[in-house]
Amino acid sequence: MEQDTRIISTAEELKVVSDPFRLRIIGAYRESLEPLTVKGCADVLGEVPAKVHYHVKKLLAIDILELDHVEVVNGINAKYYKLQKQKIKLQLKETDDEGLATSLKHLNSLVISQLENFKIDFINMSRETFARKEKSPYETGWISSTHLYLSEAEFDELQAYIFNKVAKFDKRDDKKRRYVFMNGLSRKD
Repeated sequence: MEQDTRIISTAEELKVVSDPFRLRIIGAYRESLEPLTVKGCADVLGEVPAKVHYHVKKLLAIDILELDHVEVVNGINAKYYKLQKQKIKLQLKETDDEGLATSLKHLNSLVISQLENFKIDFINMSRETFARKEKSPYETGWISSTHLYLSEAEFDELQAYIFNKVAKFDKRDDKKRRYVFMNGLSRKD
């Protein structure tokens, strides 16, 4: 397993990370090239610091964020936070029916949030591209859905391939354009 991956294994942790606003906070810290204060994160998100502070405390409590350093700014201790790990992986270990039901509820919220954020990004970029009358397919992006037929070994192989391939391109580079890549694989039957 990768050292830079935070495993989410309980329903309580999933509840914290499945909150749509906390997903935005995680995204802001992931995109930042340096640690951020709560105020800095709030500025990135266009939100008030008090709202961000509440959610940052929740993310600190389950070790998604961690304190990087403290600086004295105008006589005030400014706390700078960063993601403890760059990647988050779900590996739920609930065994009882109630725990499974709770985890599924939070997983549903997480999936809906991710799909909604992707939809908003895709539609906004499409509108901007059409408004500029650009013709390049690289300006808007693409969406694909298909059925795959895989053995368990092939499932594992495909997942590893995608994760490794995507990792090659997940470093910020001012010479490149930023894209949103969303993927998932779910059993159909």
